[in-house]
Amino acid sequence: MKRVIFPVIFALLFMMTKTVVAQVPFKRGVNLTNWFQTTSPGKIQFSKYTKKDFENIKSLGCDIIRLPINLFSMTGGKPDYLIDPIFSGYLDQAVSWAEELGLYLMIDNHSRDEIASKNPDLEIILTRVWEQLANRYKNRSALILFEIMNEPNGISTEVWGKIQQAAIDAIRKTDSKHTIVIGPSSFNTYNELSKLPVYKDPNLLYTFHFYDPFLFTHQGSTWANPALASLSEVPFPYSSETMPSRPAELAGTWVNSTYTNYPKEGNVARIRQLIDIATTFRSERKVNIFCGEFGVYMKSSKDAERVYWYSEVRKYLEEKGIPWTIWDYHGGFGLFVKGSEGQFEKDLNIPMVKVLGLKAPY
Repeated sequence: MKRVIFPVIFALLFMMTKTVVAQVPFKRGVNLTNWFQTTSPGKIQFSKYTKKDFENIKSLGCDIIRLPINLFSMTGGKPDYLIDPIFSGYLDQAVSWAEELGLYLMIDNHSRDEIASKNPDLEIILTRVWEQLANRYKNRSALILFEIMNEPNGISTEVWGKIQQAAIDAIRKTDSKHTIVIGPSSFNTYNELSKLPVYKDPNLLYTFHFYDPFLFTHQGSTWANPALASLSEVPFPYSSETMPSRPAELAGTWVNSTYTNYPKEGNVARIRQLIDIATTFRSERKVNIFCGEFGVYMKSSKDAERVYWYSEVRKYLEEKGIPWTIWDYHGGFGLFVKGSEGQFEKDLNIPMVKVLGLKAPY
């Protein structure tokens, strides 16, 4: 017995000297979009999703739902930014469904840019809405997470980092239990993670989004600048034989260089290099990271190549121990067959479900 005492003591002392980061308790899930992303509480179609939808999501093997909310529009506006009771009631129900099913639920402040990132009163609004939400949910289970703000942009990560600290402090005034999800500016890009300040709060989860190569994942989209609506059938991985010509209207834009670089960018090795930027940040800071969004717009991409991209990204995220939520469940990036009614019982994109490591119901 004496011979094993010293090795055991040594091992314990060694472990005590290392900074140990607790593992994130969930692994994979979906963004439940176009539900709480309205311009006012009265426009929320609450019956769009029910507890049955939460059950369906769990049956796929998901253990978390990220719930995007146009949170600033759920208030009465200046000067107090009081959260509307209609919205609160709806959110309470979603929270209860998640808790009853043992699903993690991330309350994602997905406020639109014109009232969020571009708002000079951003810090005031953030702190006021999060003080209210933290106070409302401080006694709910640890299944609930708070994401301060989706994809801040038009502001440096250094400046945003200080505003984010104010929001963390606002939450911690009343709630010391729930995990807070934070991220960098420039649309939560992995490249900006290292510019965040060193936060002292031990219960933070650092998020990043992944949509590379953008030329492939956003072909056919109308919201990019410039719009990529005329771009279609960009292959992944890159193939000189099937690569379409650059649309004439995109000449003179950033698309030129992206086209030129696509032979180097449009491959699995490059995807892994970019995700490794986030894993390096995790190792250096000794923090937890999470991929809150990744996906491919289905309108103009080939389904087989889209499925392949999801497969490679998902596998590498999990190989690196990074939990994730895809963008999205129903929608232009979703889990359902393009052009279908989106019914769970018959319209799931089964190849997509399978490559995500989820359980196909049929």
